[in-house]
Amino acid sequence: MNSGIFEPSELAEMRDVFDEITSQPWFSRDPGAKKAFAKYLLDAYPGGTFNPATDKPMLEATARAHYGRDAG
Repeated sequence: MNSGIFEPSELAEMRDVFDEITSQPWFSRDPGAKKAFAKYLLDAYPGGTFNPATDKPMLEATARAHYGRDAG
């Protein structure tokens, strides 16, 4: 059941995926891009719903489309 509250381990997994994606050479260097992507990540996966194994590919595709250097 989804409690809507992030567990420390879940936040750590989200941070790892965030760091991995935002460190890619294609990710925008615009300072607002990281902030916007972090907000998207937290909004898209309420506490108790994030699974890095299944969610990372979709997150990377979304980041490439919306926060990539050539996006927009």
